[in-house]
Amino acid sequence: MKKRKIPFSRPFFSNEDLDDVASKIRKVLRSGWLTSGPLVSQFEEKFAEFMGVDYAGALNSCTASLHSILLALKIGKGDEVIVPSNTFVATANAALYVGAKPVFADSDPETFNVFPKDIENKISNKTKAIIVVHLGGNPCDMDEICEIADENNLKLIEDCAHAHGSKHKGRNCGTFGIAAAFSFYPTKIMTTGEGGIVTTNEQEIVEKVRTIRNHGRTSYGPTEIVELGYNYRMSEINAVLGLSQLERIEKFINQRKKIAEVYNETFSKNRLITSQVVKDGNLSSYYAYIVKLSAYCYMNRDYLRKKLLKKGVETSILYYPIHLQPLYTKLYGYKIGDLPIAEELGRRSLALPIFNDMDVSGAEYVIDTLKEVMEL
Repeated sequence: MKKRKIPFSRPFFSNEDLDDVASKIRKVLRSGWLTSGPLVSQFEEKFAEFMGVDYAGALNSCTASLHSILLALKIGKGDEVIVPSNTFVATANAALYVGAKPVFADSDPETFNVFPKDIENKISNKTKAIIVVHLGGNPCDMDEICEIADENNLKLIEDCAHAHGSKHKGRNCGTFGIAAAFSFYPTKIMTTGEGGIVTTNEQEIVEKVRTIRNHGRTSYGPTEIVELGYNYRMSEINAVLGLSQLERIEKFINQRKKIAEVYNETFSKNRLITSQVVKDGNLSSYYAYIVKLSAYCYMNRDYLRKKLLKKGVETSILYYPIHLQPLYTKLYGYKIGDLPIAEELGRRSLALPIFNDMDVSGAEYVIDTLKEVMEL
């Protein structure tokens, strides 16, 4: 088998897109208006339309988006926010930023998403919000989670960093909670280089977010500071990239589905490696194709990664559980065994290559390489 190099992920712009983007960036640079201008507003409108929501507020990261949502909801000191442990640390950090306490919930062993029953177990009289993460683009069990939030009068926030175009029973992820945060980091389904956006149907929330992102000002120039804000603005150049990528997003998702189908065909028959379960009726964007080495697997996950890399196949460990990170063990005393499924995923899960211009032969090379190094 001839060696190939298959990256874990990479952004994609066609030659036509590159020419169009370069032309529009030149116009931006000549205009003298480089941040928070008409193109950012246009991107907000287009993304809200894509999502099927009333409002969107663009920021410079998904982390800033989560932080701004919690600020807009007036969640702060003394409050608790339930978050999954199996996610990127920004989900939990956003709660710390506002002075709240992140409380970690365990994962579902099949979907790898947050486990609704454990969310319910972690609710206290201090709980004010739940943040769910559609891991790898795989929709959470939103029917059950929405019911839990409603019954306990909790704000539901969706971390959709992976979930552009994901659907739960035909409904867009990012439309179930009071607000959602999306990421446009270079590895995501679509990119603005760096960037994020808040989506919501609540005008008050988007207005708050737009004030927060602009140092607490409701307008530009020497206007009044009405509250504590931050420099979370998105630039016009980022918006140019976002508008270009948004035109291609359906094509990107369809290509990722084709790659996932190739992987699914192999791993549905393999007892050593199992893939993340996407429940019937749901659509994953497949930001990542996540697998887990079973208890029967004789090979250590980290050793497997090294062997694959020598053959040109780059993989990723998406996350180690946040509750066992030194910062959080120091703050809250979490220990090994507190969230066993999240911990197992941290030891045994692996994300395989998948990206917008990956072809079927690339996926087949990944599978053949896995078979070779594992002697399947």
